[in-house]
Amino acid sequence: MNSYSLGISGPWWFFATVIVASFAFSVWYYSSTNPPLPTLRKALHIFLRGIGLSLLLIVLFEPVLSMFRTSEDAPHVMALLDNSQSAAMQDAHIQRKEQIIESINQSKVTSLGDETQIASFDETVRPISSFTTDSLSFKGQRTDIERALRYAADNAESNNTQAVFMVTDGAYNTGANPLYVAEQMGKPMYIVGIGDTTEPKDVSVQTLVTNDVAYIGSVLPVNVTVKASGFEQGSALVTLFDNGAKVSEQTINISKGQQNYSLVFEFKPVQEGNRKLTASIQHLDGELTQKNNSVSEFVQVKGNKRKIVLFAGAPSPDVSFIRSSFESDKSVQVKTYIQKQGAEFYDEAPTSAGIHDAEVIVFVGFPISSTPVNILQLVEQELQRGKPLLFVTSQQVDYNKLRTFDEYLPFTIQTSRPNEFSITADVKQGEVTNPLLRITGTESDISTWNQLPPVFRTETFVKVKPEADVVASMKVNNVTLNDPLIVTRSFQQRKTVAVLGYGIYRWKLLGNGVEQSKGKSELPDVLSSFLLNSAKWLTTNDDQKQVRIKTTKRFYSINERVELIGQVYDAAMTPLDNAIVTVKVSGGTTPREIVMTSVGNGRYTASVDGLSEGDYSFNGTVVVNNKQFGNDNGRFSIGDIAIEYQNLRMNIELLRALAERTGGKFYTVQQASNFLNDVKNHPAFKPRVITQNSEFALWNLAYLLAAAIVCFALEWLLRKRAGMV
Repeated sequence: MNSYSLGISGPWWFFATVIVASFAFSVWYYSSTNPPLPTLRKALHIFLRGIGLSLLLIVLFEPVLSMFRTSEDAPHVMALLDNSQSAAMQDAHIQRKEQIIESINQSKVTSLGDETQIASFDETVRPISSFTTDSLSFKGQRTDIERALRYAADNAESNNTQAVFMVTDGAYNTGANPLYVAEQMGKPMYIVGIGDTTEPKDVSVQTLVTNDVAYIGSVLPVNVTVKASGFEQGSALVTLFDNGAKVSEQTINISKGQQNYSLVFEFKPVQEGNRKLTASIQHLDGELTQKNNSVSEFVQVKGNKRKIVLFAGAPSPDVSFIRSSFESDKSVQVKTYIQKQGAEFYDEAPTSAGIHDAEVIVFVGFPISSTPVNILQLVEQELQRGKPLLFVTSQQVDYNKLRTFDEYLPFTIQTSRPNEFSITADVKQGEVTNPLLRITGTESDISTWNQLPPVFRTETFVKVKPEADVVASMKVNNVTLNDPLIVTRSFQQRKTVAVLGYGIYRWKLLGNGVEQSKGKSELPDVLSSFLLNSAKWLTTNDDQKQVRIKTTKRFYSINERVELIGQVYDAAMTPLDNAIVTVKVSGGTTPREIVMTSVGNGRYTASVDGLSEGDYSFNGTVVVNNKQFGNDNGRFSIGDIAIEYQNLRMNIELLRALAERTGGKFYTVQQASNFLNDVKNHPAFKPRVITQNSEFALWNLAYLLAAAIVCFALEWLLRKRAGMV
């Protein structure tokens, strides 16, 4: 239905009066002519003059033409079909692929013709213009139901989608829980569930959890979770492999009442590099599939232990306890330089080679008044390279020499006197999540810190730098002071932790005395926890690497494109766009070498196609201004991803919840024939009325002026031909 209306800015009676006046003026003007005109010729002159004047005067009223158009848009159905590997799996007595085809035929969803949009989904969504039995490949190695529903929601408004028809086993393994998106979409979902609702007879490795980084000679725990269902009893051998070589094996005893089994393996690396750890369970007779019998992860093994260099102004209990706390971590190597009275050191003096490969530099009561200037310069050079610093004061610290490192400290020194007094830690409740103070990870940590025995402090006054954070302040005789005890700073790719008290060995030696007298044996070691937490925080700098190259995923499916992304920064972490980034990929039959493309802001991308199944490593090299700038490396794997075979039964609970919460229905394959009738009877499944309102400002159109000029031009031409003056 269409309707039109004309609006003007003034009253209609005045508008009509102006039009009549235009023609009246034209009649009066041609009432007497020289030479006289025939009646018809005179009428034509009057008409052209009247129309021309009227068109010019109409503009003054700003006429607007409004058009209202209404139409109906038929309701549409979005059909989403599971295209993942699990949707084609053979259950004990069910072929899921056949169930999907049968569900589509029984539901008659394709009979709606153009009112049905069909799409397949796995980890991505692909529209299907014309559905046939060959439209589904069932090769998707992940299932993302949330993404499929977002696709339906994004197309709902433009296509008038009023219902979603889905055929799936519900076993999503990537993306978020789809319930929220389904409720937000607000469209009824009609779901046909495929697969068996009971657990099949199968064993599988569910997870392999370990650290991303390990060190040669240090034991790395590897947690493996195994699932066994459908077996009355028996045993299965679980083996851990490192790059295909057996590390160790364990046996699980399967019982009917238990499905999940947890195992802990120990992996002690002997070779550096990116290592592929694989947990595999032996095949058992009668199990549904072997494709889920192994899970892999990559671990970066570093060649040496983390090296901490400790400088001390003199031997002290703090030095001994701090050193032993660090050495309690088997992945840490501590190199100690303790100064004698004078300029000498016990054992050996510090050298550039001795501290060059340190990850953390620790000062304990250092420097003192007799510390040589060349040693200070040597340490400062390493701090300039970005080495993190842990500073623990003492009564003998020379704060004038400490000012050499003012650029790296979280405070500035104001005044200092060696007068000593005792203090206790005062930690606020807001620091409960601070990683340095973590002991048990609960709120009781704050109480533990505040009950520590007192330590010592000199009359040294400092000003905390604006970018620093006070982790703990101090109390004197239970009176809280604003002076800091523990301060941290992370600024311009440099990290520092400072403890402005000494005698902290008392936290370990005396801190547990009261509790031990009560018979408690398992007590927290606050000092060791604090020092090891500080070392971890100080060395966590992956985000500060100047060259970062990685793949978008660690595991790719066969025929999937491998995508690499890189980032290049200068020493001030400013993005560099003029770098030449070359990546060498090895591991297949033919090594590949590719040059990454700059996409701006220091980012680079590249992709590799056609890699065969197997394990691959890559090494990226960066050249800036014809000079070697940096490199990065990593590993990835190509093959069948077993994630689709982790959950083998239909997730009927999820599918029913999706249908019920959206006002739709859940069907078995045998009930799918009810879909067409149910969706047509749904009150929301009706045509959408579309109203279009268009307005045209006629007074602003050049056509009006052109028409008026044409009228006046014709009138002038006729007057000339008639010989009028």
